[in-house]
Amino acid sequence: MIALPCLAPTAYIGTIMDTAELILLAAAGLVLLAIAGAAATRQAGAPLLLIFLVIGMLAGEEGPGGIAFHAHDTAYLFGSLALALILFDGGLGTKLRRLRSVLRPALSLATLGVIITAGITALAAKYLFGLGWVEAALMGAIVSSTDAAAVLMLIAGKDIRARPRVATTLEAESGFNDPMAVILVVTFVAWLTGQGIPDPLIAALSIIWAIVAGGAIGWFGGRLIAYVERKIGLPIGLYPIFASAGAVFLFAFAEVIGGSGFLAAYLAGVAMASAPKRRAAEATARFSDGLAWIAQIGLFLMLGLLVTPSHAAEVALPALGLAFVLILIARPVAVLVCLAPERFRINERAFIGWMGLRGAVPIFLGAFPVLAGVENANLYFSAAFAVVIASLVIQGWTAGPVARLFNVAPPLERGGNLANAGMIAAVAIGFTLASALVSFGANERDAGREPISPLNMRELLAVLGPDGSMRAVRLESFPSDWDAMDPAERRETFGRIAAGLVAAQNERIMEEREQLLVMRAQEEAGIPLSLPQQARRDTLARRYGGRYDDLDDLLARVDIVPPSLGAAQAALATGWGSSTAALERNALYGRTPREGRFSSLTSAAADYVDVFNTHRDFASFRAERARLREQGAPLVGPALVGQIGPYAESGDAYAAQVRAVMNSGGLTRFDPARDAGFIEES
Repeated sequence: MIALPCLAPTAYIGTIMDTAELILLAAAGLVLLAIAGAAATRQAGAPLLLIFLVIGMLAGEEGPGGIAFHAHDTAYLFGSLALALILFDGGLGTKLRRLRSVLRPALSLATLGVIITAGITALAAKYLFGLGWVEAALMGAIVSSTDAAAVLMLIAGKDIRARPRVATTLEAESGFNDPMAVILVVTFVAWLTGQGIPDPLIAALSIIWAIVAGGAIGWFGGRLIAYVERKIGLPIGLYPIFASAGAVFLFAFAEVIGGSGFLAAYLAGVAMASAPKRRAAEATARFSDGLAWIAQIGLFLMLGLLVTPSHAAEVALPALGLAFVLILIARPVAVLVCLAPERFRINERAFIGWMGLRGAVPIFLGAFPVLAGVENANLYFSAAFAVVIASLVIQGWTAGPVARLFNVAPPLERGGNLANAGMIAAVAIGFTLASALVSFGANERDAGREPISPLNMRELLAVLGPDGSMRAVRLESFPSDWDAMDPAERRETFGRIAAGLVAAQNERIMEEREQLLVMRAQEEAGIPLSLPQQARRDTLARRYGGRYDDLDDLLARVDIVPPSLGAAQAALATGWGSSTAALERNALYGRTPREGRFSSLTSAAADYVDVFNTHRDFASFRAERARLREQGAPLVGPALVGQIGPYAESGDAYAAQVRAVMNSGGLTRFDPARDAGFIEES
């Protein structure tokens, strides 16, 4: 008797089915939401790809959707497929006659233009992000390529309708420039991962081979697909599937032999579209257009899911600076050089210079360092994402007005050049201000819970706890009856407040320090950091003015300030809380912000500890604190007060005053006997 294999338990099957159904439900829901969002924002002129990205971010781990997706390898696979389908569809829509007329300028922009763009943006990235030359070159290479998906979608829009020669140049450039960008990125990634300095001759030959092999495979492969179409009899619905599958095959084959799959997919579409006597040509075009839409929606949703918005927000300002360099300097210079020998009008050159849109390709290339294990790889991905957002908003949103302003597209019935210029300026200024607010919000996000605002002394004393004790507090301001307190009682209470505000900041700092210690332990054990850990480490390095690759210096910065020190300095600066600066401007620690007042007492305390942890004048303070930490000594005010001289012009005399206040006011009781109250570093 033959024993049949035991079937899986019904509960297990049910779990798998439920999971599959939930995945399908979520995926279909996201696509429907993306389409609905696109429809809702179309009248505002928002680029559709931007809407898809934003919806993906909202559905991600840090958004309301809460979907945790960190599979860069899966994203690379799907991204390759999506870009192949998008480029194939773009090729199907390109007329061969027009392509021939712009082949030279398009190739020039796709090769020399990419190199010029990468070089200028690399120079900017070095200083904006504080990178080394090779890391900056990698950043420049990642954002050097225009994006076929973004360009093709905008050029096809009814609000632009740019002149055919200009539109075809932009389309062809976006189809041709990927090989150069990919090889540059791969070269610098190999350099950073210890594979040696690349040979310039080999790199040049690789670029030539990628273009020649990809172009030949795409052109002749596309012609072969069209020939086979004519010779075989298939149901009408299979012809489009055959053509699309053939294009993906050509893409993959070109990649396998070192050619450019992206170029192969694009030229396969051009070759098929120009082939005579094709069967089901219209059906194939419609099917490919639908596939391209699905690919674009899925690709940008996936990239939105993949990014860490908090890290992208942290790098928003340097990324915005890089985007402005890219848009206003690098791209125009590249266009000026590459189109110098070509017969384009000045207004056409200006429009081509403005339309260097970035989209999926830079984000896709930003995943290369992640997959290769480059140190701080998440920085490249987050920065590329932020640059793409800037490009889609500034260039994508203004494409129509710019086309009409430069007279390369027919004007709309409403508005004129003044309205177009106003639209362009409003988008650029609005996005700049929004980016600054996002970056500021990201820097303020970790300051802790919202500060409370006690209405009277009774509420304040309840927050502070038992008499004589010190509790970590976050306060908005002093209560209205603060001045009515007995001076001796106010002096005692003020010391508890000033020390408690510093202690609250120390709690946050020690949480951040613990994260860094975990990272150090992982590295010592040979365990690579996860992408969220990389993003967090880079965020802390930027916030504390350290370097990602110098963990010892970063740990020396991310450490506590003794509460007794803060209380003594605040007592000296405000007369134990009686000064106008303290009561009206929340300025407790002798510092005043540029805007004239601190938003809260908590923000004044955050500024105070940041000075010791970030300012170059307090390097000796940090060094002594690190020495005490290494020896296992408690980090208390008397041990560190000798290092605070740079805080005031009087220097050592000021430090002596602070020491005297600290001792006479009994403030040292607010310092922990040892630092184990926060974390045991062993």
